[in-house]
Amino acid sequence: MGGRPLGQHFLHDPQVIDQILSVANPQPGQKILEIGPGRGALTYPMLISGAQVLAVEVDEYLAAKLKPSENLRVVRQDILQARLDELLPDGPYRVVANLPYYITTPILEKVLQEGHGLITELVLMMQHEVAERIVKPAHRLSGSLTHFVRFHAQAEYLFKVPPTAFLPPPEVDSAVLRFTLHAAPEDCLPKRFFEILRRSFAQRRKMLRSSLKGLLQDEHFQKAGIDPQRRPETLHFEEFLALERSSRS
Repeated sequence: MGGRPLGQHFLHDPQVIDQILSVANPQPGQKILEIGPGRGALTYPMLISGAQVLAVEVDEYLAAKLKPSENLRVVRQDILQARLDELLPDGPYRVVANLPYYITTPILEKVLQEGHGLITELVLMMQHEVAERIVKPAHRLSGSLTHFVRFHAQAEYLFKVPPTAFLPPPEVDSAVLRFTLHAAPEDCLPKRFFEILRRSFAQRRKMLRSSLKGLLQDEHFQKAGIDPQRRPETLHFEEFLALERSSRS
């Protein structure tokens, strides 16, 4: 017991912990949801700040090590199985988390999708490559996740974290990002927008005319002012919005 459950890498570098706390800036009485607190490297300093922390930990051993107190509530649950409206009925909350690499994307998607009205901001550590993909639109690294995030929030790259900050060290760099949730874009049908995204990036080497065949026609591309021979990674978020809007005509 007490090993590395679920492939988790435990944050231990005091300087990196201080950096995260500096940008998370927990305040007395502030409600914070911490996903995957692990051994409490961020939990305890946030409690010292006077914040009220709700720690959601799926691992039974690690959850048992976190001792509930006046300002700390520990819930042993898989965040992916939780209903955020039931978990956070007394919001709004801010989220602080060192996300396990292998479930970063599903956790991010869930929290952004379900978090409107419950969550205002997220400060997340994740694999550096995923962080770059999120903050680099119209780039070879960009994908459907890039634009999914932009639909729900403004993402800001804060700083890189080396493998040596963790025990055991991962094989790749990490990064800390801030996500500020905002309202969905006006005049947009989300279901259709995400279908265009999904189809576009399902075969990212293909031209948009080919990947969106049957969904968009040449006149839709013309109305949106977008060359149908472009590939999806060359488009900015606003251009995907323009495609969705033009597709309704």
